[in-house]
Amino acid sequence: MSGKRENTALLARSASPRMNLAHYEPLSLSDFPERLATTVFTTGCNMACPYCHNPELVHVSEATPRLDEEEFFAFLERRRKRLNGVCVTGGEPALQPGLPDFIRRIRATGYAVKLDTNGSYPDVLLALLTEGLLDYVAMDVKAPLTRYAEFGAREGTDAKVKSSIDILGASTVRHEFRTTAPPLLLHEEDLMGIAALLPAGSHYVLQDFVATKVLDASLASARGYGVRDLLAIASSIGSRFPALDVRTRNA
Repeated sequence: MSGKRENTALLARSASPRMNLAHYEPLSLSDFPERLATTVFTTGCNMACPYCHNPELVHVSEATPRLDEEEFFAFLERRRKRLNGVCVTGGEPALQPGLPDFIRRIRATGYAVKLDTNGSYPDVLLALLTEGLLDYVAMDVKAPLTRYAEFGAREGTDAKVKSSIDILGASTVRHEFRTTAPPLLLHEEDLMGIAALLPAGSHYVLQDFVATKVLDASLASARGYGVRDLLAIASSIGSRFPALDVRTRNA
């Protein structure tokens, strides 16, 4: 019980501030499994993945898109009978102090909530799970832990990511781990190393890299592995993951 009280206290301390939102997609058929959802994007990220397909959300500036929180909730009210899920993504949503209250308010309107996260805030993740605020979590595992600094991560992020992997692995909330695989950055041995980090039996997703928008301009013309190559890699690690998907989409 003490752990639950500590997590509840963490949420209480982080409540109240307004969310920094960029924009939302009114309808998504793919972001939230088995849900008709809207996807809302938060601004700011504590990493700088070269292949990020939302580069305008990484470093906040005057040019960063802005969405009023009340405008978003007015949209949710209008769509209550048509949609049944909200995917909160970014940027990195977990760095927002107002995230717990934001999710509580979404749930109060009757929507299920999916969180997309890079796993670098395990305390926030655990607190949200403990309070029962999340219906689905998708955690991006960027690279082998020894290479996180190459993706703009601060010192100590690797340990936090491992903690979040363990938290999700022990959770009964539906979740998936996923890795976007740009061939110039991640080789087959890297993907094998990532797979070894994850609890056996996890739902793991390998996403092919598609260069539409990217943070690092040198990747703008890069090509992904392709589904055939990713399927071959998946077959070599598939015994650990009964649910292993290969997707062709952006990061």
